[in-house]
Amino acid sequence: MLTSPYHKPWIIPRANYHPRLMVRKSKLDELRANMEKEKNSEAYRLYEYLLGVKLTCLGGTPEKGTFDLHEYLSVEARAFNALLSGNREDAEDAIQSLFFLLENSSFVGGIMKARYSGHLIFISSEVYDWCYDYLSEEQKRLIIEKCEWLATEYFEMGYPPVKQGAVTGHGGEAQMLRDLLAFSIAVYDERPDIYTFCAGRIFDEFVPTNEYMLRCGYHHDGPAYGSYRYTNLLWSALLFYTMSGKRAYSDVVDRLADSLLYCTRPDGESIRIGDEYNEKKAEYSRKSPFAVPMFLAAAYTGNARYWEEYEKGAKYTEYLLPPQRGDDYYRHGSFGEGLFSPVVYLMWRHLTPIKPAEPLLPYRYFGSPVGLTVFNDGERVVLMKIGELCASPYGSHDHMDTGCFQVYYKGALATDSGIYDNYCSQHRYCYAVRTSAHNCLTVFDPKKPVWDGWKEEKWGPFCYDGGVRFVGGVRNMSQWMQCNRMASVLSHTESDELCELVGDLTEAYADRCERVIRKMRFEPKAGEHGVLTVEDEIITKSADFVTAFHLHMQEKPEIIDNTIIIRNKGGKLVCHLEEPEEFKIEVVGGEGKEYLIDGINFDTERGNEFTEGGWGQVVISPKHQTTHTKFRIRMELLDDLD
Repeated sequence: MLTSPYHKPWIIPRANYHPRLMVRKSKLDELRANMEKEKNSEAYRLYEYLLGVKLTCLGGTPEKGTFDLHEYLSVEARAFNALLSGNREDAEDAIQSLFFLLENSSFVGGIMKARYSGHLIFISSEVYDWCYDYLSEEQKRLIIEKCEWLATEYFEMGYPPVKQGAVTGHGGEAQMLRDLLAFSIAVYDERPDIYTFCAGRIFDEFVPTNEYMLRCGYHHDGPAYGSYRYTNLLWSALLFYTMSGKRAYSDVVDRLADSLLYCTRPDGESIRIGDEYNEKKAEYSRKSPFAVPMFLAAAYTGNARYWEEYEKGAKYTEYLLPPQRGDDYYRHGSFGEGLFSPVVYLMWRHLTPIKPAEPLLPYRYFGSPVGLTVFNDGERVVLMKIGELCASPYGSHDHMDTGCFQVYYKGALATDSGIYDNYCSQHRYCYAVRTSAHNCLTVFDPKKPVWDGWKEEKWGPFCYDGGVRFVGGVRNMSQWMQCNRMASVLSHTESDELCELVGDLTEAYADRCERVIRKMRFEPKAGEHGVLTVEDEIITKSADFVTAFHLHMQEKPEIIDNTIIIRNKGGKLVCHLEEPEEFKIEVVGGEGKEYLIDGINFDTERGNEFTEGGWGQVVISPKHQTTHTKFRIRMELLDDLD
């Protein structure tokens, strides 16, 4: 019995009724009628191609297992063909094709084992539901047993899926929210206990967690991993909706897509915040990184703006079926995140009536539990983040960037530093996620060892840089709210004239500071192309602590007295240091010094091709360290005409 207060008793599969996975019987005629519409022509062409793919189960990358994306999507296409035709011969072709994969598949390769096996469970669910009337009782039993074995053998969440949390980690990805949920819907008649467990955990943990986390309209993991986890959240929302006609989540799920628009830069790429993997992908997905979540959001909401945004990326057929056949495709996205399939497109392109969207203002405040303001007018992007809660870089993809800001005009000017080259790399753990790799404050205690803490061999030692306090990974919402609070928003203002965000960051530096306040104020109409002013007040617990203001850039800056000039791709940011009156400016960067901590350059493992790793940074500190420090830096956006 599902007992969660968030459980909706009507979201239960209708017994002895098929299809119920991704489509209802009453919609089949409409689905058939839509197949040859002009907007569906490319998806229909790829669908027909998939029907002819020969199954070998040799693997697109054999040394990494038997997975071949085209073969998996071919079985899905055959099941879809059987659903549309109602023909026994088509159904038996899909069933036998599925059993060929189930009997011959094996997986290797870390997290990819869970993703590949999960995809196999998902297409098994499609065959089970769409070809239900043609399956023997023995075939049903074998499919259920094999899928349960796959989850037991390969899933990080285990089976039953009791491991991992709903706040951070892979628990909020496809294993539960797409693959096992689809499986439990398909086999409900024979095994209602699977749905009871999976849906029960979703309603007990994932629904309330996401209702809290996403109420501000922004995902704490940033635009890259945030959009990935949003995609999986949409999968669960769509599976519940197409099964029952009802919604499992409130409109927080609908509104999250807006944040992806605000996080899209004028060059089409996403703002670099948190672990950013889009910049390592192929050009098509870097230039339109949110096509897949926009498709799913549009299918779920009918929002015309989301359809428009999806269409910008839809010209790239790789989103429906990439040319790569094996493991190498994952560099460009995995099924359900960086790509989906022609069948999913054909099923959901016309799912929801299109609804006109209200105009977007150039500014948006995303409130608690994040506390972030973005100004984005299609030419300039200014991001200001307080960061009330940190999900931890050591259990998620958030960074230790409380109080950060970024500026983009024609190119990245004031920006993050480092790249997401590998979750377990020393570059990531010792530099990229650290506070000093962002436009933030550090308060360094010279008596504290630089190299301290966790020293697991594969990751190496963790360094101390004077940044915000360490927080660990969290499993549930209560732990996150209690232990990972870093700051609070004191005030915010958004208008055509002024975007201002003021935060108390004391909690993030509580072991070293009595008070840390940061005020960020962007005036879009001031100066030539706008002015960002950042003011800080820091009261430390000891005059021995070294307080510093970090400012990162992509190209070598020019320093003239109290002015720092940053250039990139035709844009210029002129930064005037107005406080303190007596100061030190240290320039740290250039070849071999881009990612410097305590004299060690934590270089990337995979190089900087297509990335914005950064040239380095400027570190500003008072000439005479005291317990009370104030910074005020006025940054004007200009055209670089030199």
